Amino acid sequence: MGGGSLAKDHPVEYFSASTLAAVVNYPLWRASALGQSGFRIVTQSNFASVPPSLAPYLYAFSPPYKGLSGTVMGMSWARAAIFYGSDRGKEVLESMGVSHTVATILPPL
Repeated sequence: MGGGSLAKDHPVEYFSASTLAAVVNYPLWRASALGQSGFRIVTQSNFASVPPSLAPYLYAFSPPYKGLSGTVMGMSWARAAIFYGSDRGKEVLESMGVSHTVATILPPL
């Protein structure tokens, strides 16, 4: 798969990609949290022509975005730590002479 640069050379890119993924996925996370909590959306006039099954998703994509900054920051930090840590851990293990297979499987665990 190419073999080029090392993870330690690109921490900003890992965090930027994680932040972008968190921002894009925030409305879906919000809809999931609403569904899991048992919160029911009261259909208002702007959702009147929408089937009840889609109302939570429209609500999730609509303002107000309470908790957006904390949620996005937490999701970004966690994703960046997971992916950067896995890639960096693989590099460290390979530099110690561990087989490629073990170095690939062990860090995410």
